[in-house]
Amino acid sequence: MATGHLIDEHSLHSAAHPHRDWPFRRSTEMRYGAAVLAVMVAFAIRYLIYGDLQNRLVFTFFVPAAIIAVWYGGVGPGILATVLGLLIGDYFFLTSRHAFWPLGIRESMAVGAYTVTTLLCVILCERLHALIRQFEHALERERHHLAGKLGATAKAFIDSLDHHPALAAFHALVSWPFQRPVTVRYGVAVSMVILAFVLRYWLFGTQDHRFPFIFFVPAAMVATWYGGMAPGLLATAAGLMLGDYFFLSSHEALGTVHELERVSIGMYAVTTMLCVMLFEDLHNRIRRLEHALEHARHHRQIPHPDDSSTPGSPAVTPPPR
Repeated sequence: MATGHLIDEHSLHSAAHPHRDWPFRRSTEMRYGAAVLAVMVAFAIRYLIYGDLQNRLVFTFFVPAAIIAVWYGGVGPGILATVLGLLIGDYFFLTSRHAFWPLGIRESMAVGAYTVTTLLCVILCERLHALIRQFEHALERERHHLAGKLGATAKAFIDSLDHHPALAAFHALVSWPFQRPVTVRYGVAVSMVILAFVLRYWLFGTQDHRFPFIFFVPAAMVATWYGGMAPGLLATAAGLMLGDYFFLSSHEALGTVHELERVSIGMYAVTTMLCVMLFEDLHNRIRRLEHALEHARHHRQIPHPDDSSTPGSPAVTPPPR
């Protein structure tokens, strides 16, 4: 199903149904409060694990906070969480503590990697939010157009989307993101992992053990956003194997690692899996809206038995073949 022509320019206007727009139906306080809470929890976990403010994994724990913030609240809370994580990590955990400037080469690279990763997540997640809003407006238009024409069964099906989304059982011919060929979806995942490996090797080589998974997290994000859960899991696993095998201190051996490396591996796994699950949650919502919209259009073209039995109901003629 082509998503670019779901609705006309007027139906895209968010002011038409501001209470229904995703994710703005949640209050501003909840959305921005969740962003602040996620950053504070990330700070507390980082401090509890190490018990100090030393320069170790400075921004690693703030990336999941930004992912949760943009998934739950949209682009504004996502950017807020990104900025808060950057300021708190810089102020408390970098070598030049309690000072935002100057930064060394390693600190500058950590700041750059964190900023690029979180902003990429914000952009990709917001693209999915925007697609959800387009489907919601299109479905709202179909509901308005079909008022009084659909039977009770069809109306109950569409209305169930708001209360029991998992019950949407109608399957459109093409579902998001499966309208893309399998080879393309998995090819993008493999290509992103290869690109991440080349960039990491080019910048640091195998003897420098800093940031072993620095580019593999964005690779998993792009793979999940573009191809869905399975390509995202493939990119996650491939990044974990390559980072462990080539870029940790015991590289070329998938054996015992040091404490700091265990935390680095664990945070990579947590961050990428969290990203995969939250992006897949948005993919599922898009699919449910897509199925509901297809179902509504199907009933607009074909008369429902309940309509023909209603006295005075206008006859609906199927479109000519």
